[in-house]
Amino acid sequence: MVVAGGLTDGLSSSASAQFAVLRQRYVAGLGSRWTEISTAGDSQILLAALHRLAGSAASFGFERLGQRARDAEARVAQGNAAALAAALDELQTEIVRIV
Repeated sequence: MVVAGGLTDGLSSSASAQFAVLRQRYVAGLGSRWTEISTAGDSQILLAALHRLAGSAASFGFERLGQRARDAEARVAQGNAAALAAALDELQTEIVRIV
């Protein structure tokens, strides 16, 4: 698992431990998030799933994951299938790197 420095700076050891548990749950759920994204039936469902991932990733120290999700989100809006496929490949690679 990728560990982001500084996320728990200033937290008590109890709060830091609780955050670590939440972060582990987040990482454990990335596979199901990818499934939701990769099987989205239409662009609105895909956009919503990407938007949720983009918004939550940085909260758990995964800035690059959030950026990959935002990139894919932008490609959906552009309607460029080849660019979207490339962005989704990069997103999947980042998820695999984290998990």
